[in-house]
This record gives sequence, structure tokens and C-alpha cells, in this order.
Amino acid sequence: MKRKIVFIIIFCLFVSSIVTIHNTAKTEVPEFFSIALLSPNTNEARNQWALLMEQQLPKIGIGVSYHESTSWDNIAPRTWAYPILDDYIPTYAEGGYDMLFTGWSWGLDWDPTGLWDTASLIPNGDNFYQYSNTAYDDRLDEYLTALVPAERTAAAHDIQGMLFDDLPTIVLIYPRSLFGFSETVSGIDGLLIASSNHRAEYWADSDDDIIKYAIPADLKEPNIYVAESFYDMQWMQTVYGGLVKRAQDTHDWEPEIAENFTISEIIDSKINITVFLDEDAKFSNGDPVLPSDVVYSYDLFMDPLVGSTSYSFYWKWFNTTDPLNPAIQVIGDDVAGGELLFQLTGVYNFATGLLATAIIDKSYVQQAISDFGYDIFNEEPLTGNVQDILVRSCGPFMMADFNAVDSVVKMLPNPFWHGDAVLLDEWYLTFISGKDSAMAELIAGTIDIMDAQYYPVLSDFEGVTGVQGVLIKDPSHQEMAINMKHPIIGTGELTPLGTAAAALSIRKAISHSVPRDTIVSEILEGLGAPGTVPCPDAAVDFDDSLPVYAYDISLAIDFVEAAGYTVEVPVPTATGIAGLVFLSFLGLAALIGFKKYKK
Repeated sequence: MKRKIVFIIIFCLFVSSIVTIHNTAKTEVPEFFSIALLSPNTNEARNQWALLMEQQLPKIGIGVSYHESTSWDNIAPRTWAYPILDDYIPTYAEGGYDMLFTGWSWGLDWDPTGLWDTASLIPNGDNFYQYSNTAYDDRLDEYLTALVPAERTAAAHDIQGMLFDDLPTIVLIYPRSLFGFSETVSGIDGLLIASSNHRAEYWADSDDDIIKYAIPADLKEPNIYVAESFYDMQWMQTVYGGLVKRAQDTHDWEPEIAENFTISEIIDSKINITVFLDEDAKFSNGDPVLPSDVVYSYDLFMDPLVGSTSYSFYWKWFNTTDPLNPAIQVIGDDVAGGELLFQLTGVYNFATGLLATAIIDKSYVQQAISDFGYDIFNEEPLTGNVQDILVRSCGPFMMADFNAVDSVVKMLPNPFWHGDAVLLDEWYLTFISGKDSAMAELIAGTIDIMDAQYYPVLSDFEGVTGVQGVLIKDPSHQEMAINMKHPIIGTGELTPLGTAAAALSIRKAISHSVPRDTIVSEILEGLGAPGTVPCPDAAVDFDDSLPVYAYDISLAIDFVEAAGYTVEVPVPTATGIAGLVFLSFLGLAALIGFKKYKK
């Protein structure tokens, strides 16, 4: 028995010596070059993953010479507001930047114009990446002018593939919003509610047919023309009807106030849209929605005296000043079910979305402006001179009460709604201060929806009955923007190989050094997903076939070596190996000797 014990001990020593030998031969990566990191100090999570990358980059031979976490006011002059003197933005050491931690928010319709196309290079646009690829430019043009959805999607996938291959930006993660829902609610499309495109006519509550939706901010914006807040848009989305709305589940555009519409072929680099109204579409007072109501609604958005935040967007597409040929006009009689013509100033691949504009009742609003002036756009709904005329509904719900003091809006079904049957008796948007209070009221059943902007975490819903936390894709992404004029990570001219291909290998190495799963699980506490390309996975044309760059330091080092850098494996010293092997042989000899002795 003693002999067995001694044998096991000596054998373990022998194995450990071999393991030790292996560890002494582990690859050591020297610092080949260094870069400066630039990050905004306005986002705690982003600061954490910037610090994480400070630790990761040296593992693949890239030092961090400096990390400046600062305000956007200090970042802008180094990036998109850099004062171009020599036709490019230089390195951080020369007043520009090397790598910037930033992020972008998008709509469900992805439009990357201005960021990576050559025509948008600083100072002509926001292409501070200084990425230029003629193949990308050509395919982007085709994407932006593709009017057939299948062709648009194919083009979108192609340009995403080019960004994936060239890496002018290294995408870190796609954020997730976490809403709290009572288990009694149903019919809520998460992506639509998170983007203020929800279809509340499909919402239901098996408990009492009433939904109360809590938000963490005051309701202050009285109508769609002055709206900027996500929170106010949540009630506006269900009041203001548009010619089209996002479809439940598919998120495509489908007719709402329109019966149907057609988009013309491209003529002289422009397109037209012909719209036929649904003759059953009515406002909540029973008045029919007329073509002139639609034209007037758009005119108000483009009237500078109104001060709409959407002014520039609509003016871009409908900026004609010809009184004899207006951009939007009634065709034929101004009657229920009438016809409209929209003449765009160019070609827009998501032109259907231009038809989603809120529609108001012209006869009442025009008269109110004549009587009381443009101040009515700042008056509280259902009060004063404005009363309900600027919130008169042709959507599925109408406003029953607007309490500015307590920030509560009460909505009732529009009795003249012509679409699918509304399932709720009423719904409320209400302010509750703080996550803890909102969570307590959700558990108690006082509210049915807890907005994601309370920033709950998944653990808040663990072990809690009657409620659930629902993760919803957010149309945004977080990234590390690369200065494509940087002589090592951009152009590659100062790499050992001196080529653009070498610089691409370095960018691939950096991407493989990003522990995206760690960022999601530990820094974001599960509220995200690993990112691939700078198109959010919430967008309708997102290419989900592109793989995530896996966290793999060994593979990252291979890419560093492909750029011409030599990662040497140190030769173990004689003492280090011979001594350990000698000890192992002594152990074996002792074992043999022990056996002989016992014999």
C-alpha cells in the first residue's frame, strides 16, 4: 500500500514537471506599436468596455499610449468637426484620432448615407472614418434607389458585407431594451413599442381590458408638431393616423388611412407616389378624412412658423416652391376616398415611410390658427383655445384626458375607427418616478407596462410571479470607429508589409480581441447581443447570416503575424528544462529503486 502511495506522488510530480515545462514555453507577445483610445465620458457602460479594451489590446501586441475619456465637445474637433487642412484627419498624436468608442441610433429602416460613402468624407459629411470604397459607393447608390423590397434587401446585405469585410468600424454590441410586462397583457409587438411605432389596437389585457403604461419622465409635449420626446410619442402613435403604419409582426409598411398606393418608376432621378384614401377613414368627431387634410398636415410640418422638429426631413423630399405644381396635391375632387399625388425631389428606397405622417383635420386647425395664431401649438390639449383640434384622432384611439400636472394621458377607442377592432376599453400613459416604485406597482398590478427607460435588469424579474421582463432589440449599435488614414491600422503603410491588407489583418486582430460576450453578460448584465456590422439587428434589412468575430486571442495573434509582425516563442533555458526533466528522472529512478528495494 505504501508503495502505491509513493508511486502516485512521484507520478504527479512527473506530470506537473511536464506541465511546467509547457507553461515556460508559452508565447509572449511584445508591443509592436501603440494607439490612443478616444471615448466619451457620458456613458458609464461604454467607459467600462473602453477600459476593458485597454487590457485586451496589449495581449495581441498593441499598446495603448493614451486613453482620453472626455466630452463630445472635445471629441468633435478630432473627428467629424476636424478642421481639414491636409485633406485628411491625422492620428491622435497629430490632433485627430486613432480609435473612437461611439455608437449610432437608427430607425427600423437603415440609411447609412453620410457615414462611409466617399462623397461624405469630412468636411462634406460625417465620414470621419475616412473609409473610401468605390464598390461600396456604387452599391450604396443602388440600395438607396431600390424600390423593389427584395432588391433593396439584397443591396443592403451587400453593403453590410463590405463593411464586415473591410472593418472601418468594429462593432461591439447591439443593445437590448428590457420592458416589464404584466402576464395578463398580450398583442404587444416589442420592436414596435420600443420604436414608437406600436399598434395599440392589437393590445389586450385579460384582467380588465385596461392597460396602464408607466414612463419615467413628465409628459410635456402637447401635439405631434412639437414632439421630440420618446415618451410623448408613445401616446401620439395611437392617436394620429397616417396614410401607412408599421405592420404588426412583419414591420413592413401597410395602408392605414390609405386604401392603397403606388410608387412610380424612376423618371429624371425622381419618383412619384399616388395614394387613394380609404373612404371609411374618419376623425374622432365623425368627419371624413379628406385629401386636403393630408396636404395641409404636410404643409404644417414644413411651415417654419410651426417650428416642427421634422421640418428638415420633409423639406428634403417635398421642397418645391412652385405654386402651380406643389409637391403634394389633391388629384380630382376633395372627397372621402379621394386621390393624392406626392412628387419627391429624388429617389428614396424607403419612400413608403414618408406616408406615415400624422394627419389632422384641416378645417378646424386652419381656422384656429387664423383666430389665435401659432401659439396654439404650445397649448395643453383639451384646454384654452386649442381644445382637441390638434389631437383630434383618425387613429385607433382618441385622447380623453391630458393631465399635465400628474403627467397622465387617458386614451379611449376612437368610435369612428375604420380598421381592425380595438380590443381595449381604455389605456393610460402615466408618470411614475424611479425604477423601484415602477417595479413595485408592476408587481402589485397597478400598472401593466414598465418602460425600458427605467433601466431594469433581468434579475429584477427573477422569482417574481405575474410579471415578466422582455428583452427587445434596440435599433442601435455600439462600435470602435477606426481612423482609416492611420498609417498602421488604417492604410498599413507603417506595418512591416506596408500594405492595406496588413492594416486589415490588424483590424481583424482587434475585432477578435473583443470579448463581446463578457461585455454583454457582465457590463450590460445581459441587455445586449454581440455585434457584427454597423446595421442594427432590429433593422428590416439586417443580414443575420454574417458571423460574430469570435473572441480568440490566439487567432488574433495569427492576424497580427499576417501583418508582418513576428511573435517569437522564447526558447526555454537549460536550467528551466534540464533541471525539471532531471527532477522527473530522479523521481522515476527513485520509484525504480524503491521497487527493487521492496523486492
